[in-house]
Amino acid sequence: MIAITDSGSTKTSWVFIDKNNKKYNYKTIGINPYYQSIQDISNSINTELLPDLEFTEKVEKIFFYGAGLELQKQKDEVAAALKISFPGAVLEVDHDLLAAARAVCGDSEGIACIAGTGSNTCHYDGKDIVKNVHSLGLFLGDEGSGGFLGKLLARDYIRKALPEAVNTKFEAFTPDRMADILDKVYTKPFPNRYLASLAPFVVLNQDEKYCHDLAFESFNLLFENCICKYDGYQKLPINFIGSIAARLAPILHEVAASKGAKIGNIISNPLEALTDYHFQKMIA
Repeated sequence: MIAITDSGSTKTSWVFIDKNNKKYNYKTIGINPYYQSIQDISNSINTELLPDLEFTEKVEKIFFYGAGLELQKQKDEVAAALKISFPGAVLEVDHDLLAAARAVCGDSEGIACIAGTGSNTCHYDGKDIVKNVHSLGLFLGDEGSGGFLGKLLARDYIRKALPEAVNTKFEAFTPDRMADILDKVYTKPFPNRYLASLAPFVVLNQDEKYCHDLAFESFNLLFENCICKYDGYQKLPINFIGSIAARLAPILHEVAASKGAKIGNIISNPLEALTDYHFQKMIA
């Protein structure tokens, strides 16, 4: 039995699959070594996942893909936490960007992008990531993500830059006001999750010119600062995974067209495609 794990900053999806293609699906809280210690990650797995598993000892290999795993140090930390819970399993821990590439490109060349709570992009040659323009995370980058979109929205709300009708809708959408927003961004844990929780307002109101333009700005910055840095980006399919890309797909297509580029696959949740990818490798 193998496990395929896709972890973002908000949630972690687990699929355990045997050689008969029988699947067992579970969800736990997001795992990100930039925000959690080895012990925190281990505690999350032990309390949220293991009590529901009756076959822990049968798990032979875990393919763990997650946010915040650009550096070997972070990969080692997640591997150490997994080893506590699955001492007999062989571990392959890698960046969620490789998961995105395998899910949307398979064994073909293309540009793979993530646009969910966070964002990232890469040029994938059908086997490996050959170039990655760093997303820089929420505070320095993350353009195109739910966190970035929420940041733009919160900024305009606090500065009283929202159109009156949009402002009224926003105050009905969330009870948070300026003091609450600033407190949750600057003093509470996981500000990326909080800001991303505001992004559905833009999705729900994308027919409003303000919301449309905000989403266009966010995706446009993702293209200008990241996607357009890849050689041949106008010729290669630009593929996306993530809820923000899926729910704002029409605007994403608009931005791509303005850059002379074409969108390929858009998948909200990559886990099914990723599971099929690994299952085919397992039975080959």
